[in-house]
Amino acid sequence: MMEIHFDPNKGIWADDPETVDKLDKNFFGHRKGNIILLKIEEALYLISFLNARCIYRDKEMSFNELTSHFPKEPRLFIRYNAYRDWRDRGLVIVRSSEVKNKGRASGALAYPSKPFHMDNVNSTVQWDSDSFFSIMDDDKTAKTLFNGFWFGQYGIYKQDRGDLLKLNFLETVFLSKHAGIHIKDSAGNAITHKKLLDEITSKREYANQMYDVYEDWRLSGFVIKTGFKFGSHFRIYFPGASPAKGGKWVHSQHVLHVFPKEQRMLISEWARIVRVAHSVRKTFILALPKITKKDLVDYPADFVAYRRKKSQGQLVRETPEDNPRYLLAAVSEDEHIGGVELASLLKMAEDRGLELILSITDRESSVTYYLMKRIVLSNSGYEYYEIEWHKP
Repeated sequence: MMEIHFDPNKGIWADDPETVDKLDKNFFGHRKGNIILLKIEEALYLISFLNARCIYRDKEMSFNELTSHFPKEPRLFIRYNAYRDWRDRGLVIVRSSEVKNKGRASGALAYPSKPFHMDNVNSTVQWDSDSFFSIMDDDKTAKTLFNGFWFGQYGIYKQDRGDLLKLNFLETVFLSKHAGIHIKDSAGNAITHKKLLDEITSKREYANQMYDVYEDWRLSGFVIKTGFKFGSHFRIYFPGASPAKGGKWVHSQHVLHVFPKEQRMLISEWARIVRVAHSVRKTFILALPKITKKDLVDYPADFVAYRRKKSQGQLVRETPEDNPRYLLAAVSEDEHIGGVELASLLKMAEDRGLELILSITDRESSVTYYLMKRIVLSNSGYEYYEIEWHKP
């Protein structure tokens, strides 16, 4: 049986030669001469799952007795639980502060864009301020906008009847700004795209950020439609998508959710949005608009985590002798996270050559992982990330 020791003034360590050798070979703790210095989460794991005895003043300590000496360790159980789950998978995980070498992230994902171009449209729409829709009854222009560029909804959704083009507020502002469409109210008064967006922003929280993201993707040639049915703000179609190709309906493969830097969201809410997207086999994209270096904060990342690699035709675990893969942040389903905190973690991971993983502990102490990869969108100044459920 392994034996480790605790002293409030010295920390946690092992000095028995056999134990030191075993812990060192399995990448627990930090070796200093003939002893191994241990972090609290490592000691708790050894006590709980490797039958180690922790001795303090000649008495064996329980799990709770040991944790009671670490009241300043933030979110101790959540961090321990993430550590425990990764170790249970036979993989190595260490505190992020213990790893200095750069990682080898797989790099950003380049999305194929095509600059938006449309000749000015000499047509008028009527804005319904209470409904947040504008209506175009110029049938020829309406069909061109819908079939050629997939703006608005011509007629009834997925039904071959009706002859009005309905444009939501994002489409109305965009077409006025970039295609010259004229907007008027029900009394016939002209409305500029700037005035319209200001009106909407005064009524709807984060409307400006929603429009910024919508415009960013549309100018890169993507088709952006509502993601309401999938629990997200938008669904994304790659350049060239149209509702009028061969009579067969085009299905989106991506959904996008806008996470303004001012917003904070329960982890459980955030995870549910991602889960809904994955349940319908769509890639989830997170947008973090208008995050600047001044916004970033020192949000703690907990661990650097390793996975398995191929060696001589077999999968073997990576160790701290390899370049690390992931920066792991441990959170619980009942915590809040904000756009700024998430952006700060992502920047930290990128600077260290790592990919970010969120480890989420639920109320049954089960752990779920989400991996985040940056998207490169041509000529965009915003941050976008694919988020995937990840199995280590």
